[in-house]
Amino acid sequence: MALARLRIGVVGAGPVAEKYHLGAIRGVPEVLAEYIVDVDGQRAEKFATRNGFRRYGVSHQELIGAVDMAIVALPNHLHAPVSIDLLSQGIHVLCEKPMARTPAECQTMIDAAERSGVFLAIGHNRRFRDHLRLVKNLYDRGYIGEISEIQAEEGSAADWQRSAAYFDPQRSGGGSLMDVGIHAIDLIRWIAGEFQEVQYTGDHTPTVVESEAEMSFRMENGATGKVIASRSRELAQRLLIRGTQGFMEAGLWSDMLRVRSERGKASRHFQHLEAYVSHRPPADSSFVDQLLNLVRAIRGQEPLAVDGKAGMGAVDVVCRAYGHKPAAATAPSLEPLASSS
Repeated sequence: MALARLRIGVVGAGPVAEKYHLGAIRGVPEVLAEYIVDVDGQRAEKFATRNGFRRYGVSHQELIGAVDMAIVALPNHLHAPVSIDLLSQGIHVLCEKPMARTPAECQTMIDAAERSGVFLAIGHNRRFRDHLRLVKNLYDRGYIGEISEIQAEEGSAADWQRSAAYFDPQRSGGGSLMDVGIHAIDLIRWIAGEFQEVQYTGDHTPTVVESEAEMSFRMENGATGKVIASRSRELAQRLLIRGTQGFMEAGLWSDMLRVRSERGKASRHFQHLEAYVSHRPPADSSFVDQLLNLVRAIRGQEPLAVDGKAGMGAVDVVCRAYGHKPAAATAPSLEPLASSS
């Protein structure tokens, strides 16, 4: 007997929903595009009409009793209250990153999911990208030996229009480190383990979040490194992991992966190897795979890949960094990271 399709609702008809989550919904036949809500009723109506949603409205409360699962794609300060309302009513939730503004808010979301017995997934979609999964696999197999250094940088001046909430420290919880750098922070935690010490510098003011951020860190395994995030300039969009026996360099926007290992004969003859063959043209299925993972978790077919505890762990690192600024705070150095070669 075929399983019934899961009715899905989307909260927030902004660019994140349209550019990323809409394609995922279309790519997962197990879900039915049931409901789109947005405080701007006309925008919700246009979204529904253009994209085949059966119903539209202006409040997430309208989803209660109407959907089985929901994607929350709202400004950061609304992630916790909206997710909690839905979770408390037995609706499974996929919440965009960052999970919330503080670990305390994250914990309230986890508690709500546990009380209702539903799934809470967090939108760290890059864990589902094939070349980054290969990085995780090679690292776990000891391909580059003991880890010694990690560097990540991501930034661009070109992006969609952002609401006032993004720039407000109270509503956003932070700027480029919380919004952009958290991608790399989550990947580093997933691949290499926990952060032990973190320190932040940025160009924030008391009333406006930072557009430039730099976080230096030491891992529990002894590795040191740096995450640079920017909303004002183009960076290399890459993650570099060095070990005692080689390195791995992965694209954060592309699916590039270069590796070198002292294990085996290949690296004796080449400076590095191209370890991942890109699709032509490049295809990012991570949002589809992320949504499919939640569907399969709901149906008991596989474990949830990125749960509330994972989402809270990344937020905790960012908040610890914001709370450990140097006594004489200076602007970040903003120098590009060193080459892998």
